[in-house]
Amino acid sequence: MRAILFPVLASAVLALTALGCGEETTINGPGEDVDAPEFAEGEGQVADEALAYPEGPYGIEIDSIVENFQFRGYPAPYADQSEDQTIQLADFYNPTGSDVYPEGSLFGAGNPKPTVLLIAVSAVWCGPCQYENDVVLPVEYAKYKPQGAEFLLNLANYESSGDPAKFSHLKAWTTKYDTQWPAVIDPTLKLTSLFEANAFPQNILIDTTTMQVLEVIAGVAEEGSPFFDILEAHLK
Repeated sequence: MRAILFPVLASAVLALTALGCGEETTINGPGEDVDAPEFAEGEGQVADEALAYPEGPYGIEIDSIVENFQFRGYPAPYADQSEDQTIQLADFYNPTGSDVYPEGSLFGAGNPKPTVLLIAVSAVWCGPCQYENDVVLPVEYAKYKPQGAEFLLNLANYESSGDPAKFSHLKAWTTKYDTQWPAVIDPTLKLTSLFEANAFPQNILIDTTTMQVLEVIAGVAEEGSPFFDILEAHLK
């Protein structure tokens, strides 16, 4: 039986703690922290009607359609962190498998949309998250981005107590790891509210032609693992 999205087994939590997630290793951001603006009521769980997105019902199980979560962050953090933008899952929706980003898109008009989206949910205090972003994801992104994949970093919180990460943390994180893919914070913790345990990292694969969940794992997505086999199998 395949795992259900987001619920984390106690054994996985223990394994992550053993890897270092129980120790705080906070990255201090440059300058003064500024709280992220709060989203309007319901935003982040209701699809933006101005953008095309599959109709529900929505769910959290494998093969279900994920809701159109909405975040704040940087489309290209390695190049520009001067202004945060609204980024939502609908930006990556690619129903034909060959769509391109429209005029005015944050991701460059005419650039091809991905066919698979990897959402990497990390926490500043989490040692395995730091390892994944430093060692694993850059290699896998360089391999799969040219084949039609996109990655999305969700820096969920900066303390083990669950306090949401701020823009200063996102800037420090993406600068330290030279993040080459879109990166966001989730100031109202919409996505992480679905977790049954505060365990990181979480790695989620979404088929952007349908916005269906393909796979989720709690822990580092290691190179050559079945997780990346699933990603590769769904590239078009």
